[in-house]
Amino acid sequence: MSVSGAATMFSLADQLALSRNRPAGFDYMRIALAAAIVCLHSLNVTVGLGRALDIVSSARIGVAMILALFFALSGFLVTGSLSRCKSLISFLGLRVLRIGPALAVEITLSAIIIGPIFTELPLVQYFADPKFQHYFLNIVGDIHYQLPGVFLRNPMPDVVNAQLWTVPYELWCYIILALLAATTICFSRVLYLVFLVFAQIGLIGYGVLHWHDPVSIQLPPHLLVFCFLSGVGFYLWRDRTPFNRTLFLLALVLCAAAMSTPYGDMLAPVPAAYVACYLGALNPRRSWIVSSGDYSYGVFLYGFAIQQCVAAFGAPIQHWSLNILISLPICFAVAFASWHLVEKHALRLRGHLDLFEAAVLSRLSIIGFWRRSPERVELGVTLGGGASL
Repeated sequence: MSVSGAATMFSLADQLALSRNRPAGFDYMRIALAAAIVCLHSLNVTVGLGRALDIVSSARIGVAMILALFFALSGFLVTGSLSRCKSLISFLGLRVLRIGPALAVEITLSAIIIGPIFTELPLVQYFADPKFQHYFLNIVGDIHYQLPGVFLRNPMPDVVNAQLWTVPYELWCYIILALLAATTICFSRVLYLVFLVFAQIGLIGYGVLHWHDPVSIQLPPHLLVFCFLSGVGFYLWRDRTPFNRTLFLLALVLCAAAMSTPYGDMLAPVPAAYVACYLGALNPRRSWIVSSGDYSYGVFLYGFAIQQCVAAFGAPIQHWSLNILISLPICFAVAFASWHLVEKHALRLRGHLDLFEAAVLSRLSIIGFWRRSPERVELGVTLGGGASL
């Protein structure tokens, strides 16, 4: 346990150690948040975006918390991955292996299966349309929502997978963390804390300058990135962060208060990150849903497209509850297939990545370019399973 004077403090690191740094809470959180996103989108695909926003505006706190927690727990877990990597080669390579293959398969299946089935255009015209070709740019983070003639009569028309909007910001999170590693800022937790403080001050200043901008139902993208960075901070300071239920409840109240106050969003990321870390560090008994694979990414990735397919069958089933009832089991089935047929096999390519990294570092060490800093060695603590690479 961490010691401060005569008093002892049970820290986040102590809690993680109880589960040998493999708590089940993060696994349950990911799958629960992914399912919550599917449930939330059931309104978008059955009554349209405008009407859905009117309905959920009174529940803005809960809606905004979903992605805030997702980005925060990602920051915490990805920093654990960074601490185990020898260099940015393996760190960025693992991010590509975790995100890229499943995303590429989802985009391809949407374009060559969902599109031809639901398009109102002749297939020759469908495949010749530039929108078909541009849709594949989603694989590299250049987001396009439309396929030619697809879902034109849905309540949320002409959108195949609206959830892809988060992909560029997830990529930015990894790039920023890589830059912080390259500059060694995230290997000195004091420096990183200073960085977070200045970032928070900057966000407050940005909020003041944009005081009259409309408030969206979700946290703005730059605040989602700050949720990620706050999760990074809690990982670095995990041995000095109390693991305390009272503090968790206080963080939850502060987060809710910030999100319910006009333009108070800039104060929400840090308490939201603590909420994510506290819940993730809990270690309830593992059930099959989390012990057999990581299905959260598949549910998150395929959910909206599947829901649009269900909504395309017309008014008789265009009710949010029916959409959830039909779509959610399909999402889990597709996510199961995605994990066992694509994602798990992609992660097994890590051996090839390690060989490539070793070869590059060997060449760099010969010319005196690469040195592994002592701070990097101190940071390395195992956290999570292969799904959190």
